Amino acid sequence: MCDVLEIAQERPQLSIECSERSAMTTEHVDVLIVGAGLSGIGAAYYVQTRCQGKSYTLLESRDRIGGTWDLFRYPGVRSDSDMYTLGYSFRPWHNPKAIADGSSILAYIRETAQAYGIEEQIRFGHRVRRAAWCSADARWSIEAERASGEVVRLTCHFLYMCSGYYDYDRGYTPEWPGVEQFAGQIVHPQHWPIDLNYAGKRVVVIGSGATAVTLVPALAAQAAHVTMLQRSPSYIVALATQDRIADWLRRSLPERLAHGLVRWKNVLQGL
Repeated sequence: MCDVLEIAQERPQLSIECSERSAMTTEHVDVLIVGAGLSGIGAAYYVQTRCQGKSYTLLESRDRIGGTWDLFRYPGVRSDSDMYTLGYSFRPWHNPKAIADGSSILAYIRETAQAYGIEEQIRFGHRVRRAAWCSADARWSIEAERASGEVVRLTCHFLYMCSGYYDYDRGYTPEWPGVEQFAGQIVHPQHWPIDLNYAGKRVVVIGSGATAVTLVPALAAQAAHVTMLQRSPSYIVALATQDRIADWLRRSLPERLAHGLVRWKNVLQGL
């Protein structure tokens, strides 16, 4: 018997009878990484370079690399941190824009996965439904579901969760009385319609977080009027998109040294 700690998503947990479980083919890896976004690709790099000899694989519920930076397609989407600190320390950021747009970050993630052979370890279309820890065996048992409904079972000694902190399928939408009476269109940035035409229209953006800060200026370029509706005041410090000190250091010093200095400069600057 095992002492079991189970982790399951809010969605209905898969129901599998004991006889069915025993008949399933179970594959074992030393490390299982969930999510092939910015953090998942970074985790994979460190596992394969610092834990050589250990087997690993990545499970990604979607069919593309990139996570957040592939999912979000709203106007103006970009990082809210400079890429010298948000990016990988092992792969210097070369783009002149320190505050980068979403498509540039997505390309950076994909190129990193390809450059280090991480792509070959990713299994797309695998959504983790259940994770159970057995103390007696000192291993996790994972059940993942493919798009076809097929259930795949794996075990691992170390489960590395890099799946983000929000629901990719249903972005949070607050409820308020009378919303059904609104005659206009309500759009969630996480599910931005590719053919949405907001030119010449009056737009209200609810919220003042990182998404709103990047979305409002992009909408203002075409909309007739844009209003940000916020619950409490936000305080924002404007920084240049391009880091001149970083550009100078990259021209004057070896790539890795310059990247490390800029990284620490920006970390200390944010304290």
